[in-house]
Amino acid sequence: MNKEIDTMLKKFMVVITFLSLASTVSAEGIPVEPGLWEMTSTVNMPMMPQPRVTTMTECMEKSEISMDDLGSNDMGPDCKFAMDQLDGNTMQWSVDCPVEGGTSHGQWQATSSGDSVTGEGKITMSFQGQTMEMTMNWEGRRIGACG
Repeated sequence: MNKEIDTMLKKFMVVITFLSLASTVSAEGIPVEPGLWEMTSTVNMPMMPQPRVTTMTECMEKSEISMDDLGSNDMGPDCKFAMDQLDGNTMQWSVDCPVEGGTSHGQWQATSSGDSVTGEGKITMSFQGQTMEMTMNWEGRRIGACG
């Protein structure tokens, strides 16, 4: 079960990174500067003795990434994404995915100032008659040009 949770956390981090860096060109995201970004997330789960902090870098070359592209490439075809609210520099969205023996539901929010982004979210997973919640906070910043 820990391996499944680790895999799911990695997938969610990739999607969160891209969604947090999405452009406003298509009115599906928030404004950011293209380039190399460093994202740090802090995940809290009841079964972990301490928060898990992960830092990753990602080259943001595109000026636009759609939620459809992210869902099919990073999370799987059975995941459903919904833009719940887009208001200037802040967006809120949800993600629903099947997991082995159950489901997961995530609610997310991200705010951008162009060269930095902050966000938070909560994932509720239900499987094998049990429910588990985890929370995630993240912050990102543009650290330069893609190399």
